[in-house]
Amino acid sequence: MAKNGAHSREWQTIIEDFLKQAFKVARGLVTPCPCLDSWMMDMLNDLAMGFEFDPEENNQPPPEVQEFYRLLEAGDEKLREHTKNTVLDTVSRLMAIKSKHNISNSCFNDITELVSEVIPSDHKLPKNLYFAKKMMAGLGMKYEKIDVCPSNCMLFWRENDKLGTCRHCGKSRYIQVKNEAGENVDTTVPAKQLRYMHIIPRLKRLFLSMKIAKSMRWHEERRRGSQSEDVMVHPADGDAWKALDEFDPEFARDPRSVQLGLAVDGFTPFSTSSSPYS
Repeated sequence: MAKNGAHSREWQTIIEDFLKQAFKVARGLVTPCPCLDSWMMDMLNDLAMGFEFDPEENNQPPPEVQEFYRLLEAGDEKLREHTKNTVLDTVSRLMAIKSKHNISNSCFNDITELVSEVIPSDHKLPKNLYFAKKMMAGLGMKYEKIDVCPSNCMLFWRENDKLGTCRHCGKSRYIQVKNEAGENVDTTVPAKQLRYMHIIPRLKRLFLSMKIAKSMRWHEERRRGSQSEDVMVHPADGDAWKALDEFDPEFARDPRSVQLGLAVDGFTPFSTSSSPYS
C-alpha cells in the first residue's frame, strides 16, 4: 500500500477490474489512480469490494453499481481549477456539517447558493441539497418507509398494508383536512411513518472495511496480554454471551458471526421522565 502521497497500483487494478466487469469497459481505459492516503478513496475502495455483478447474466448494471460509478467520477473530479478539493470530498463535508449542527434544508441551500456566488463560476458544486443528496446516494443504505398509526398502536405493514384506519383505535392512517362541507377527508399523506433500516446490508457494509472487519472479529482474536481470565475485557467474557455460544455452537464457531444486543438503560418510550432517552 502506498504512503506519503504515492499512488497505488493495487487501487488502480481493483477499480479497472471492477469497471470492466460492471460496464464492459474497453481495454486500455486509464482509471485515475488517487492517493490512498485520502480517507474518501479508502472508503470508495472498501465499497467497491461489496458489489457482485456478472455481465454475462446482466445486460445492465444494477442501480447501486451505477451510483457507485457516479461516486468514482465525483471522487476524481476537481471542484474547480487550481484546487485540490474534489466534488465528492466537498459535498460530503458539507453534508457532515449539516448533520453535526442540525442545519435546516433551506439553510443548507442558502449556504451552497452563497458559496456558488463567491467562488469562480467554473465550479462543480451542487446548487442545492437535492443534487447533493443525489450525488451521495451511492454511499447510503436503503431503508423502507412503513406507515404507522398516529397513536403508535400498529404498523400498516404486511397483512395490514392495505388498511386505511387503525384496527385498535380507529384513527385514520392519513393526514385529514376539512372539505368545503366542513367534513374531515383523508389525504394521501401518511400521518406518521417509520423508517425501517434493514440490518443485514448494514452488517455486510461493516465487513467491507478491513479495519472494521478486524474489530468485528476482535471478540475471538483479541489478546489479553497480562490480564487474568477473570477480568472482563469484552462482552464476550460475560455469561450472556457464553450462554448464546452454548445455545448455537455452530454459529459461535465462526468469529464473523454477529451477536446483537439491545441496550435499554434509561430508555423511556412513553416519556415518563423529562427526557425520553439517557
